[in-house]
Amino acid sequence: MLGLAVVLLVIGFIGLCLSAYFALQVRKVTSHNVTCPFCELVNVLVDAPGEDFPCVGCNRMIPIVEGKTIPVAQVRCGYCNELNFYSDKTEVLLCEKCNHEIPIARDDRGPKKSIPAAFIVIDDEALYELQLVGQGHKTEELIQALQHMLALNRNQVKNMLNEMPVTVLTGITRKKAEMLKAQLSLYEGEVEFHPMEEARR
Repeated sequence: MLGLAVVLLVIGFIGLCLSAYFALQVRKVTSHNVTCPFCELVNVLVDAPGEDFPCVGCNRMIPIVEGKTIPVAQVRCGYCNELNFYSDKTEVLLCEKCNHEIPIARDDRGPKKSIPAAFIVIDDEALYELQLVGQGHKTEELIQALQHMLALNRNQVKNMLNEMPVTVLTGITRKKAEMLKAQLSLYEGEVEFHPMEEARR
């Protein structure tokens, strides 16, 4: 019995030493807080992140460059008007609501990216005039888009294309003008819009 007691005592002492060792190791582990640029939730990591990782809150991929988060910007979908996020690392941007692709343009002087003006979020209460000033090679697709947009027949739309530049719509909000411009740009339609007061000058 004495031998068994000694063995148990030794095992207990070893277990106590191991517990103390592991407790010290745990205290040495440092935490690294990363704030999600999308939902602003703080993600706690054991080390500085080396690559993009999903936020535990919104599940979006947090963009990381050299161990730090980079800023994100918002862009409004030209189809459904939903706000979406993008960063300089975004290669392809799909709308989170309707899944349409939102085009991203790269700056010729560097890696910085931008969203075409048709998608930029701008609040404006003025009324605008939408003009079609040119077209590309997707004539058939453009005609169909204009037919649907303006409720005109094919011949009426073809006549419009022969008379460019031509006013397509008047008295519309900037938001609607941006959305229509974005839609027509997919079919290589060159569209401009101006405030109605400016267009009359």
